[in-house]
Amino acid sequence: MINVLMIGSDLSVKGGMTTVVKSFLNNNFEDVNITYVPTHIENVGKMYKILFFIKSLIIIVKNLIINDVNIVHIHLSERGSFFRKLIVVLICKVFGKKVIIHLHGADFKEFYNNNKYLQRVIKKMFLIADSVIVLGTSWNDFIKGIDQSINTIIIRNSVEIREEKVNYDGININILFLAVIIKRKGIFDFVKVASNIINDNELKKYNLKFIVAGSGKDEKEVKKYIKDRNLQSYFRLEGWVSGEKKIEIIKKCQLFVLPSYNEGLPLSILEAMSYGLPVISTTVGSIDEVVIDNLNGYTVKPGDINKIQEKIKMCIKDSELWKTLSTNSKKIIQNEYGISVYLKKIEELYSSLL
Repeated sequence: MINVLMIGSDLSVKGGMTTVVKSFLNNNFEDVNITYVPTHIENVGKMYKILFFIKSLIIIVKNLIINDVNIVHIHLSERGSFFRKLIVVLICKVFGKKVIIHLHGADFKEFYNNNKYLQRVIKKMFLIADSVIVLGTSWNDFIKGIDQSINTIIIRNSVEIREEKVNYDGININILFLAVIIKRKGIFDFVKVASNIINDNELKKYNLKFIVAGSGKDEKEVKKYIKDRNLQSYFRLEGWVSGEKKIEIIKKCQLFVLPSYNEGLPLSILEAMSYGLPVISTTVGSIDEVVIDNLNGYTVKPGDINKIQEKIKMCIKDSELWKTLSTNSKKIIQNEYGISVYLKKIEELYSSLL
């Protein structure tokens, strides 16, 4: 039995990293036992966060002393996450433990490039790790660009393979944005594109609805934008969704649009594809490794609103094109991104380090 101490954020924290952690905790490994310790919590005061982190360090040290920990698997993002996990990595190495860093942060490239004094520390952290998991080829190239001797492995995110598949009748189409409502996710581009499409005379015969599922610091501004343009009847704002509610929303949609400016490999894209939604997104992170132009969707340069609008319009007007993209979306998930394949790769990585 391989004993793994896994480090991340509290499971109440919203976002893709938490979803990945839950996939580990909710799926039983045959030969792996996971103990999970969160080092970060949100929606509390600064002092509580500090105390929470200190308590977490005590729990980590206790586990390292008392339990037979073979591997410490650390989920890492940028900014505060980096500094917290740096301390954890150093503690684990003092105890002589194998360390895996699992890189998630969409803004980690900017964090690295904008902090010249920290670059040596970041490089050292990756070098002392026994393995660094990255989400795709572009992220692998970035980490190897820091130092070729960093031991990276590409393990892309995964989702459950679904039996159900969405349909499009050629008239009624729901277009989904599923993400944290912040500028980085392209929410303002999404609502601007929606406004243009709603006012496009060529599309008047279609029954269009734009679904925004998420919450975040820019939520009020988005609501104001929609209200100021009298677009309320075309939008449905669901707030933050998870579990069965998220699944039900995805199943009622026909297109997934995520105009992000920075990403790793968004789970929301994979989740949408698992139900057969064509995807229109941007060429950031590892998105264009899973969303292939003219196969299961389209990727455009971040901020190219005209191109996003053009691709959405194509999918609305051409139901045969939509069917082809939809079928391919589902096939890609079934063949390459199933959770069982993912967990097998993780277990193989664990075994290789012992």
